[in-house]
Amino acid sequence: MSSMYDAVVVGAGPSGSAAAYEIAQAGFSVIMLEKHPRPGIPLCCAEAVPRAALERLVTVKKEWVSSYIDNIKVIAPNGEFVTIMHPGAGLVLDRKIFDNDLAQQAIQAGCKLRCETIGLELIRRGNLFSSLKILNRDESIEEISARVFIAADGVESKIARLAGIGNLVNDDDTAAYYQYRLVDIEIDSTVMEFHVGNEIAPGNYAWVFPKSSNSANAGVGVSVNRQKGNSAPQFLDRFVEHRFGKAVIAERFCGLVPKYQGKRMFGQKNLLVVGDAARVLDSLSGAGITNGMLSGKYAGQAAVKYLSGDLKNIDEIGQFYPGQFLKEKGEELALYARLRHVYSKLDDNDFIEIVRALNDYFSNNSISGVNAGRLLAGIMTTRPRLLRLIKHLI
Repeated sequence: MSSMYDAVVVGAGPSGSAAAYEIAQAGFSVIMLEKHPRPGIPLCCAEAVPRAALERLVTVKKEWVSSYIDNIKVIAPNGEFVTIMHPGAGLVLDRKIFDNDLAQQAIQAGCKLRCETIGLELIRRGNLFSSLKILNRDESIEEISARVFIAADGVESKIARLAGIGNLVNDDDTAAYYQYRLVDIEIDSTVMEFHVGNEIAPGNYAWVFPKSSNSANAGVGVSVNRQKGNSAPQFLDRFVEHRFGKAVIAERFCGLVPKYQGKRMFGQKNLLVVGDAARVLDSLSGAGITNGMLSGKYAGQAAVKYLSGDLKNIDEIGQFYPGQFLKEKGEELALYARLRHVYSKLDDNDFIEIVRALNDYFSNNSISGVNAGRLLAGIMTTRPRLLRLIKHLI
C-alpha cells in the first residue's frame, strides 16, 4: 500500500499537533502518526507549564487545567524554605485531555490522525527524504510519500535516528524521572513544591505539583551517573514517606530527560525535528511542553513556506526552522544547559545558601521585576562560597 501527503508528522503530542495544525491550516495535506492508542496516553510528564508561555500559543480551556499555581516553594535539605509568590504564574495540566484536544484542533484544521502506527524506515531519494514505511495496527505495511517530514516522536525519536541524527543519550547528560499520582492527601492546590538536596535527589530535585486539594504529582529526578546504587523509585519512595507519610498511589510514570544539545538536533534537509526529539528542554528543570509546542509551530510554518514555493530550495528552510525558534529560545536554552552543569556541582550546604539568598532577594524585589541575570549575580555575590561555581558557567 502507498499514499501521498504534503507532510507527515510522526508523534501526536503537543509538539506534533502544533506542527500539524500550522500545515493543515495553510491548506496542505498532512497526516499525523501516533504509536499509542490515542494522544495523551501514556503520560510521561509532571504536567506543569508557565501560564503566560502557554497562553501565547493557545487559548487555554478550563478543562485542561487541574490547578492554578500562585506560589512556588523551594525547600532546602535542612528544612529551610523560600516561598515565591507569583499569582497566576503556572498551571498544572491534565495532559490526557490537553494532548487529545490539541490533536483534535489539528484534525479540525484538516489533518488526518492515525494511531497505533509505527515508523519502520525513512527512505531517501537523492538528497531528500521521499517516503516513510510504516506498520499499521492491522500489521499491514504501507509507504507514505511526502515532501516534508516532521519528527515529534519524543526523546527516543526513532525517526531522527533513522535519518542519521545521533540522538542516543549518555549518562552525563541525562536524568531519570519517576513520578506517582498521589490521592487522599491534604495539600494546598496553589503551591508548587521543589525539594533540593543530594540525599533526596542527587544532581536534581524532587517535586510536588498539586492536581487538586487532595491529589498531586510527586516525583524525583536523579542524575543517571549519581544514583549511588539506588533507583529513581527508591528515591521517590523515601521522599513520599518523608513528605506525606502514608499516601495512596493511583498511577506511576517514568521517563528520561536529556539536556539541550544545540542546533545539531533540529533535523536535516526536509526532515524537521521538534519537541523532546530536538531536546528543546529546559535542562535545569526538565520542562519542555511550551518549548516543544513553540518548536512545532515554527517547524510547521517553515514547512508551509517550503510547500508553497516561497523558498528556492530546501537549504533555505533553516533560516525559518530552527532559525526562528533559536532566535527566540536559543540563548535561554543554552544558559539553562550551563546552569545544569553548575547545579550538578552543588552540595547540600550550597542549596541551603541559595535558599537563604532567595529569601533575601525576594524580600527586596517583586516577582514581576525578576531579571534572571541580576538574580544569579545577587546569589553569587552575596554568598561567597558559591563564587567557585562561576567557572562552570563560562
